[in-house]
Amino acid sequence: MSKIVSFADVAHPIVSFSRDKPEEALVLELIDTPWFQRLRDISQTANTRLVYMFSEHSRFGHSIGVAYLAKLTLEALEEQNRETVAPYKSAILAAALLHDIGHLAPGSHTAYPTWFPTAGDVHEELGCRIVSEDSAILNTLKSSSPTLFATITEILRERDSVPPWTWQVLSGGGWNADRGNWCIVDSVLAGVNYGQYNIPALIGSLRITNDGSLAIRENRLDALMHFAISRHAMYRQLYQHRTLMAADMLTAAIAKRARILQDALPFADHTMRQVLEATSPLELPLESLFAMREAWWRYHLIRWLEAEDPILRDLSERLVNRRLLKTVRVLPDEDGKKLWREARDAVERSGYDPDYYLHRFRLTHMHRGDSRQALAVQQESGKLIELGQAEPLFEQLVQETDAPEREWIAIPAEAKALLGRER
Repeated sequence: MSKIVSFADVAHPIVSFSRDKPEEALVLELIDTPWFQRLRDISQTANTRLVYMFSEHSRFGHSIGVAYLAKLTLEALEEQNRETVAPYKSAILAAALLHDIGHLAPGSHTAYPTWFPTAGDVHEELGCRIVSEDSAILNTLKSSSPTLFATITEILRERDSVPPWTWQVLSGGGWNADRGNWCIVDSVLAGVNYGQYNIPALIGSLRITNDGSLAIRENRLDALMHFAISRHAMYRQLYQHRTLMAADMLTAAIAKRARILQDALPFADHTMRQVLEATSPLELPLESLFAMREAWWRYHLIRWLEAEDPILRDLSERLVNRRLLKTVRVLPDEDGKKLWREARDAVERSGYDPDYYLHRFRLTHMHRGDSRQALAVQQESGKLIELGQAEPLFEQLVQETDAPEREWIAIPAEAKALLGRER
């Protein structure tokens, strides 16, 4: 058996893990567990594929990429802090690999507003539950250390019981291994160049401070800002594309209609019936969560094309055949309430039910949390300063969060025509 296991990757020439290193051997064992293999059938970017045609990739490759970036980060940190890093290597690499294991279909983050609109996105909490309860994962972790699973969940939950740098590697503000992977991978597989940045320069400049936090050396702020601009562009041009957001509204409308119909559905397996009755994924058994895959969602969509109910049938057909809702921008100086009333009237005059064919969405500012959580900057003297203080460009990105959120309305094409908004 080869000691080195390598994966072809779009963000790196090659991604490799060694069976000779216990923490990397653990990653390879976890990859072979059923819950992790399930991530092959969980979409990384959901309805993005309806805008960028090659965005068909899964959480599986992303999670392996995050583990690899975490590995590179730990190797860089270990050169400066071997005794500090060594006790946490296995837990951090396992947490990096398993950080998205709680995602569901359709489309990872899209699943939560689709099925559980009042519960919020709890994929981290679901992930901790899976790590703690699934026998295959738990036995694999306990074979390495009886307390390893507890440390992993503490890292994933960002608990005070572990040093801040251990979770900042995976989920800290600014750059982290999670963002660092999807920014490039999602960019490449969408066929755009927005997400490229200098990985070796950024990782090589990270340091652990005396208080146990992660910081970046001041002389490589260029690498961090390159990443910040790349991430900014990815949100504006890809993740918050208005057509993508309209498709997400359509997805949620399908689930809403299915929940109303329930017993009148043309088809719904046991898992679907449990999901439609639940208000939070935390209410569902692990076997039902395990079954919530893209193929499961897609099969129900196809079956619902045969529904007698005209709304469910039409909504499903729109998503399957990409006959999406159209978007209308609510301009900053426009009376949003007046436009909403006019849009509702146009939807009704077009023969559609506003409960399913009239939607509003706002595009949030991705840097909002970074103003509080961004990496500290370590000057040559060793002094730590805030990132906004060290780099005015970052401060400008954060200040964007004070600007009004961009707002859109999604309606059928016929209704948009009645509004006179052809563009």
